Amino acid sequence: HYRGTPVLSIYCGHRTLASGFSHSATLTMLERLTVRGFKSLREVSFAPARRLSVIFGPNASGKSNLIEATQAIAATALTRTLHDALGSPFPVRGRSLESFSFPPEGIPALLRNSGPDPTLVLEADLQTAAGSYRYRITPSITPTSGHLRVADEYLLRTALRGRPRPAIESVNGQLRIRRKGKPAHPKHEPLHMNHSVLSDRSYSGAGYEWLDAVRAEFASWRIYMLDPRFQMRTEQGPADVTDIGIYGQNIGPYLYKLRAEYPKHYDSVKRMVRQFVPSIEDMVPLLNERRATLDLMVRQSGVEYSSGIISEGTLRIVALCAAAVNPWASGGLLAVEEPENGVHPRRLELIARLLLNLAAHGKHQVIVSTHSPLLVGTILRAKRQGDDPDSIRVFQISYRNEQTFADPFDIPSSLFEDAEIAKALSDRGDQSVVEGVLMRGILGE
Repeated sequence: HYRGTPVLSIYCGHRTLASGFSHSATLTMLERLTVRGFKSLREVSFAPARRLSVIFGPNASGKSNLIEATQAIAATALTRTLHDALGSPFPVRGRSLESFSFPPEGIPALLRNSGPDPTLVLEADLQTAAGSYRYRITPSITPTSGHLRVADEYLLRTALRGRPRPAIESVNGQLRIRRKGKPAHPKHEPLHMNHSVLSDRSYSGAGYEWLDAVRAEFASWRIYMLDPRFQMRTEQGPADVTDIGIYGQNIGPYLYKLRAEYPKHYDSVKRMVRQFVPSIEDMVPLLNERRATLDLMVRQSGVEYSSGIISEGTLRIVALCAAAVNPWASGGLLAVEEPENGVHPRRLELIARLLLNLAAHGKHQVIVSTHSPLLVGTILRAKRQGDDPDSIRVFQISYRNEQTFADPFDIPSSLFEDAEIAKALSDRGDQSVVEGVLMRGILGE
């Protein structure tokens, strides 16, 4: 019970988590994300809470783009090339050219551009176990050829006395990379490479501890855009995976390995799933020995179902519970896009409690996007009741004047909560007309 209210409890192998927020500081976190020229994010600065941030707004307002921007900056630091970070292997919507903000006339005007090549800017202020850092990268693209390159890159250890020198900075058309302990003898790389300096693992080890610290922070981030319609239903064989995957596509191999190596954690996942769906009696990643493929089998009310026919909502719940109980995760940012999709409304409060518990005493800074008023309302009430309200922040995402805005959102009391959330979820433009037609069609005159 938390303040007299029964809540979901989560067993993570060592302790039970409750929803009261701890005052202990998160060791690693994203302090601020600044984005310019990425899709609809023409200029957005987003400062998430230490523990849990909820971004909400109507469809097509830019919520997904903000989640994708966090994925993009991590990918530019971890993948081999910018094409791998922003191109076809990049697990977001669109192609590399479509990562750049369009002029009002759209792609045709971008292709006719006779001025400087389009750029986008991704900047993150990070608190890591090894200190505070600011990392910024500026990819550029030639629209007529699709050529991607780094127009600028910058890394600075912040919160140091004096005037610390950047570990990476652009100087006289080159990128200067300083070694710790030997700042007077930097190395240089040309600008306009097809990869970032941070992604070059030759810059690691002694002298490059700052680069290693930022890489490790980005590598710890887990971002989920779950796809229970297709990706989570695809058969796979056993694999050495330590996460469910961005789409949840590795849910079978992940649970198979979890049951073998961490049986207590696996049992806790099953218990959590049963709290969401009490009719579920058992859940087993079953290996087909002839085909060497895995199928997630769920026994519900005495009947066994495979992952091919389990409901989307149930698959999403299994994925969320599995992601929450991950013994291989070291901490860092955990972002989830619209966890309520396909889930029965009566279970949305449990999802909110799961996120609150994970953020309160878990290892992660949690960011979640949603368009569910119930989910937003539950988080706002927890914020008002908690001992540390700054641990939770809610942001209203809106699309105005051809760009996305992220504004802090709070209601000091619950008296007008539902009306204010509903108002914030509606767009006053053409979309509100469409929503009104749909609602009249569903609910009648």
